[in-house]
Amino acid sequence: MLSKMIVSSYEMLIEISLWLFLLIALIGGWIAKGFIGAVIGSLLGFVFAVMFFGAFLVLSDIRKSVRAIEERRTT
Repeated sequence: MLSKMIVSSYEMLIEISLWLFLLIALIGGWIAKGFIGAVIGSLLGFVFAVMFFGAFLVLSDIRKSVRAIEERRTT
């Protein structure tokens, strides 16, 4: 029961973590260099997020695809 709840909330947790990470990158850039720093921090944060969080999102997408295939196969 708990394992199914963890798996179902996995994608939502990744989404929340991604937005928090980008917000922290924006704030960190703003504190360091003002508006230009916020833009640069956001861009660098986005690139890092694509590389780090992208793998987890791909795993989530694969899980959805497998689940769809299983549902089609059973019906």
